[in-house]
Amino acid sequence: MLIRHFVCSSFFSMVHLRINLLSKGLLCQLANQMTQRHWFQARTLLIPAENNGETQTINDVILKFSKLVKKQVAYEPEKNEREHLLQILPKKQSELPSRRMLDSYDSAIVPLASDIYLRERYRTYHNTVRVGRLLEDLDVFAVWLCYKHVKNPKQRPEDPSPYSIVTALVDQINFGKDLKPDFDIRLRGHVTWVGTSSLEASLEVDQQLESGEWHTVTNGTFVLVARDPLNKGSAIINPLIIETEKEKECYLRGEENKKRRLLMERESLIKLPPSEDERQLIHKVFLKTIDPAAVSFKSRLLPPNTVWMENAKLKNMFICHPQNRNMYNKIFGGFLMRVACELAWANAYVFSKCMPRMLHIDDILFRKPVEVGSLLYLASQVAYVYGNRMVVRVSAEVVNAESGKHDLTNNFYFILEVDREVPKVMPKSYEEAMIFLDGRRHLAEPEGTAEITSKL
Repeated sequence: MLIRHFVCSSFFSMVHLRINLLSKGLLCQLANQMTQRHWFQARTLLIPAENNGETQTINDVILKFSKLVKKQVAYEPEKNEREHLLQILPKKQSELPSRRMLDSYDSAIVPLASDIYLRERYRTYHNTVRVGRLLEDLDVFAVWLCYKHVKNPKQRPEDPSPYSIVTALVDQINFGKDLKPDFDIRLRGHVTWVGTSSLEASLEVDQQLESGEWHTVTNGTFVLVARDPLNKGSAIINPLIIETEKEKECYLRGEENKKRRLLMERESLIKLPPSEDERQLIHKVFLKTIDPAAVSFKSRLLPPNTVWMENAKLKNMFICHPQNRNMYNKIFGGFLMRVACELAWANAYVFSKCMPRMLHIDDILFRKPVEVGSLLYLASQVAYVYGNRMVVRVSAEVVNAESGKHDLTNNFYFILEVDREVPKVMPKSYEEAMIFLDGRRHLAEPEGTAEITSKL
């Protein structure tokens, strides 16, 4: 059956749709699903029967990708050779052939076992794989899968693709265990949901064991949007045809992810006040910091085994050089994820005084592109702690050095774990209290408010 969805032209407008048809019961059901977070969930991918052995490397994918979009070898921002491609973009989805999920399937190897120079780029000093490097590969691979989905009858074989496909959101990436730096890594996945100009790609990361077998260690979901050749407006992409029960299962999971994102956007603390339980929690946290003998709101005390949130920050700044640009002469989203991830890891390490492990990456939202030459300011904050787990929030802002203006481009959320219980963070201001609640929502522990509150 052919699934057509009249969704908005891009993810950025999609997340602002009103949910008029969701009943109260469904909202409660979705909210309960959000609180029952699983740190590692295997996703069902469709694997072609003839897929017997992968020889393509991630570098091969990058080279194919560069050829497909005809990336500039040298950085020449004033030179635009893509404007003529506007005329071959479709005006409506019916002009494009339907595509199946397996049309976009692909896999690629990160050959750490055989390439010692590549291994050095991925290895951490404690002999694991740098998560930030893996995020770069996942980002470019997710975009490549979406290009494989697109098929435009108006495009000649010698033409570059008229599409500019960019990452809008990294929905979820779960980590089961650390990867080893001296064994090959395999990326594979395909498009699992399609709107009018937005797509969801589901990815799986496997590592080869000493026995030669592959073991799944990580999976993730990327939401991407198709833009015109100048990256100024949305572009229509091929509809997705659903033929089997497995394809339907993958597609419905994409629909559920979309509903969950809409619900989270609708109930964001930027738009709605905290719930009654959250208000009670914040007041209880506040009372724990008041000196009862002083009988004053101004006299604040730090409870035992806690740290003020203002002392749980770490910051950095980068100059965005052309070396880190993507195919469209903007700063590569994978680079942004890598530097944010490594800053969050460092902050968690300094805060906990114990080497952390990455558990989960959630809600990386790409609000605006970052231009080459920008000053990129990264600020990380330990937003919430429960037991031995920490939620670290990282914001990325472009700084205008002359005016001093900061323009938010990205938000990142990382959940990390250490081997022992770490101090709680305590908010002082209302702004910090909102960051505290936001972090708590992302952790979404199933133990419930009462137990979490009792351990503050």
